[in-house]
Amino acid sequence: MALVNITTENTVITVNGRQIQDWGEAENPVTEEPIDQKTTIRRGMGGNAARLDRINPGRRVTLNLNPGGADAAYMQGLFNSNANITYSRTVIGTLENAVGAEGAIVNDATIGRAGGTSISDDVFIMEFNSFTTLRGG
Repeated sequence: MALVNITTENTVITVNGRQIQDWGEAENPVTEEPIDQKTTIRRGMGGNAARLDRINPGRRVTLNLNPGGADAAYMQGLFNSNANITYSRTVIGTLENAVGAEGAIVNDATIGRAGGTSISDDVFIMEFNSFTTLRGG
């Protein structure tokens, strides 16, 4: 296996066609997680089971951005306007990618300002009805 670099410098994130680059201080400034389970198994007392496969479990994407920056202002504008959201992620060295459509910014997060020692990232939480991920290279 070759050594690959998956840092923010080698990851291209776009939201509604705009490349996002001004990351905050979070350990992982971009996270993607399922909204619902893909499969549910119901086990009966008699030893049989039933399986339910969800066609599309949806995906939640959280971006941590540098406060006061142009990318944070762009995302805030999308949030305030209730815009429909498209999203993509490509990791240059692994060819890993993800595409989200039919999305919305559903929430932001705690805003910490005027502190003596630190301020918080600007956080935007998006959810997508349609999401496709390809991992590995």
